[in-house]
Amino acid sequence: MKIAVVHNIEQDGVINRYGRLNKEMYYRNEIDTFVTNLGNSGFEVEEFDGDTFLFQKIVDFLPPLQSGKEFEGIVFNLAYGIQGESRYTHIPAMLEMAGVAYTGSGPLAHTLALDKEMTKRVLIQAGIPTPGFIVVENEKDLKTVTNHTLRYPLIIKPKNEAGSFGISVVDNIGDLKQNVLKTLKEYDQPLVVEEYLDGRELNVGLLGNGENIEVFEPVEIDLSTSGELFQSFTGKKDGSYVHICPADIPESLKRELQDIAKRTFTLLRCHDYARVDFRLDSKMKPYVLEINSMAAIHKKGSYCDGAKKAGYTYQSMLEKMVEVAISRY
Repeated sequence: MKIAVVHNIEQDGVINRYGRLNKEMYYRNEIDTFVTNLGNSGFEVEEFDGDTFLFQKIVDFLPPLQSGKEFEGIVFNLAYGIQGESRYTHIPAMLEMAGVAYTGSGPLAHTLALDKEMTKRVLIQAGIPTPGFIVVENEKDLKTVTNHTLRYPLIIKPKNEAGSFGISVVDNIGDLKQNVLKTLKEYDQPLVVEEYLDGRELNVGLLGNGENIEVFEPVEIDLSTSGELFQSFTGKKDGSYVHICPADIPESLKRELQDIAKRTFTLLRCHDYARVDFRLDSKMKPYVLEINSMAAIHKKGSYCDGAKKAGYTYQSMLEKMVEVAISRY
């Protein structure tokens, strides 16, 4: 079986440079570990950059499936995209057009998951709890900011970013206006301003599809020693936060988190694997912050903590991801 690992370590293979440039990617050492483990599983593995030259490289490595032959290979998609809106969708959409099988969610799920506003609107319509929010489209919306009825503190997030880029927490109207203007200018996109919950932070990983979705034990992200109000991109990457798995919570809360995570995964039409992030309020009620349709699967990520508790090694987790994707096709 051939595995084409597609990522965005190099970002030069585009025609023009404009729009929102992506800051999110796997590091070289993470890709090396990933490729080594797949190779140790007996797969024939090559890696490729997810850019405009990808088609010909994929054709050379994964020839078209011949009638009567067994499934010969698949793309393991680790590409967050290079630039533009809905960048998570770019490689999946290319592969769908070309008729190439790949791991992970499709364009619809990635579009919804990367757009924080749309995720929250879908959740609210389905009755899934998520913090109250407003959307700030541009500087003209400062009046909306002034007249909001949300409770402080508030957290400001670029609408279409991931990895905690551009996030800030404010506790008064002056700081809110200042940070909104600053973030609008820096990220050039609408913002989601939502109520910040200062309770415990947890997440739930999922693996599988349809009736065979495996829901991992909740993982708690302990920020108490860091002094931070939310996870930073650097902290996520360098493993500076303490991950507690399984989280020390009542059994009833664990089941509630797992149920909401599975409903969210299914509702947003995710495939193969994802991670749902939660915050608790002062009464231990869980609220969905977002779903990560491209959950980080490097060894220091919290998704791997849940997988390990479920009995997977890093290598067997990757094997299972390939297996569930192939089964889906």
